[in-house]
Amino acid sequence: MNSITPAVRGETLARGTAIPPQSPECGYDQNWYPICYSSEVVPGKIHGTEFLNGRVVVIRDREGKAQVLSAYCRHLGADLADGEIVNDTIRCPYHHWRYDSAGQCVATAVKDGAPAAARLFRFPTKEAFGFVWAFNGEEPLYDLPGFAIPESELAYRTQFDVLTEQDHFVPYSNSSDIQHLAAVHGIQLEVNPEDVNIAPHHIHYFQTMVIPGIGPMKQEVHVWGTNCVQFRTEFMGRPVFQMSAGKALPGHRTLSNLIVATPRSSGAPGEDEMIDIALTEGLRFGNKLFSEDETIMRNLRFRQDLLTHSDRMLARYLDYVRSYPRTSIACDMIA
Repeated sequence: MNSITPAVRGETLARGTAIPPQSPECGYDQNWYPICYSSEVVPGKIHGTEFLNGRVVVIRDREGKAQVLSAYCRHLGADLADGEIVNDTIRCPYHHWRYDSAGQCVATAVKDGAPAAARLFRFPTKEAFGFVWAFNGEEPLYDLPGFAIPESELAYRTQFDVLTEQDHFVPYSNSSDIQHLAAVHGIQLEVNPEDVNIAPHHIHYFQTMVIPGIGPMKQEVHVWGTNCVQFRTEFMGRPVFQMSAGKALPGHRTLSNLIVATPRSSGAPGEDEMIDIALTEGLRFGNKLFSEDETIMRNLRFRQDLLTHSDRMLARYLDYVRSYPRTSIACDMIA
């Protein structure tokens, strides 16, 4: 008996359309990515870390500003993180070629002059909320994500240890995935996809949510690039901001941070305790969402397949992801 039923005989079955992977061949999204904690970048030291398809080094220049540079020496490819800072330059451990904070080779250990083409890739770099951030490209396409209230006027807490086994746009698609939020997290969410403002590098909208154990709330949502989502809500009568951004790692992995912030205390009775509760609960809630998704993300083989009416917001997000600009400009330098 033929094992192929008449319903499928002669058809080619497919599981939907894959989104091109983040890779040197397809490019990496041009986002601001959190690279490391600012506290890890000590003057006079070199901090090495994974990023995109390879590695970068992070140093502080003479003015104390962080700089993110490709990690491999232009001579024979030694990892500069194994070198040291000598006279405000990065000295390669292999042959002692030296690079300034802009990434230009300025000296060798012998009489040979420094080749003019011996230059590291320098990523646009900024610091905020205790993190060093780098933009994937020669020039940023948008400003570093922040909150409506200046950082100096906020109390905040951070962490940077949530690892997801997916390209970064996948875990951050969850903010637009109404079916997932309801089925896995028990969150009832309402948002009108027609009221969503989608710009080239930014999505902005409002939504109402009912969260188990917390209750109903209204949120303002910003999505920056394809790796960062930000929420503003009211908690115990005060504005609370939550933000998470993912760092693209080799092997289609994402390392995410969590940032929770609220205005600094004015000294009113009980306000310090209220701030502590808001920040503690904000981090707890973010960790809960990532934890509930951990197994799903580990085994997921993401494709945009058969969507239903409830997926209208998710469909708009995935269209945005497909059209988002990418570049491979740094890929060969960091691999």
